[in-house]
Amino acid sequence: MKGLIRYIKSLFGKYETGYEYWVYTKDIKVPKYFKLTKIGTKKWNHKMGYWLRTGEFESDILIDKDFNLVDGYSSLKIAHLKNIDKVPVYFVD
Repeated sequence: MKGLIRYIKSLFGKYETGYEYWVYTKDIKVPKYFKLTKIGTKKWNHKMGYWLRTGEFESDILIDKDFNLVDGYSSLKIAHLKNIDKVPVYFVD
């Protein structure tokens, strides 16, 4: 029942922290400071290797209520490169 209520709230743009939601990658806004930061080769190879082995992102994608990326840039970048249109995210305050 709680899952249904959470789903209905999400239809109205109300998201609870601590729960996984699926959103379109195109809806996530990436701040400039993420775009200007280069992901190190060693870290990138590790993150991509994990995704290739498991089919899951090693790091959670965290966004705020306005869909601004807070953390998980490498996971979002992998999703873009692999043409994944929906990703699991967690909302933070």
